[in-house]
Amino acid sequence: MIQVPFTGGCQCEAVRYRGSMPPFVAYTCHCRACQKMTSSAFAICMHIPAESLEVTQGSPVTQQRTADDGNILTTHFCGDCGSPLFIANNARPRLRTILVGTLDDPDAVEIVAHIWTSRRLPWVVVPAGQPVFDEGADWRPYYKADPTRLERA
Repeated sequence: MIQVPFTGGCQCEAVRYRGSMPPFVAYTCHCRACQKMTSSAFAICMHIPAESLEVTQGSPVTQQRTADDGNILTTHFCGDCGSPLFIANNARPRLRTILVGTLDDPDAVEIVAHIWTSRRLPWVVVPAGQPVFDEGADWRPYYKADPTRLERA
């Protein structure tokens, strides 16, 4: 699993961040919104405690969208190069979702599940043995150290 602290940033290096606590879970999301946000087949995401994320350089800009479940998702991205960096969900304010491709060491992240596979592109192959969810997942087993993180605001 990824070593703490971990660092990351945008493609042009104008915005940098540091995470000071280990992630709860890492997964791929195959929903259409993530496909569009990443211009790819899926997003690779990692949940961390909100207070452990620190922007160390630059100032990300934000864009909000309403998710299918009605939650407001605020994506923080670089205003210069447009790289999406992390997401805040108004329903779970004590968490941040890091987009793993922005990490300096994305190889260290262990994916444990695939969500929204009902929207998976037909040529994407999910590794055998990994949990697959047609829509969202129940993350409670991954939050045993602090289940209150999943409480809705």
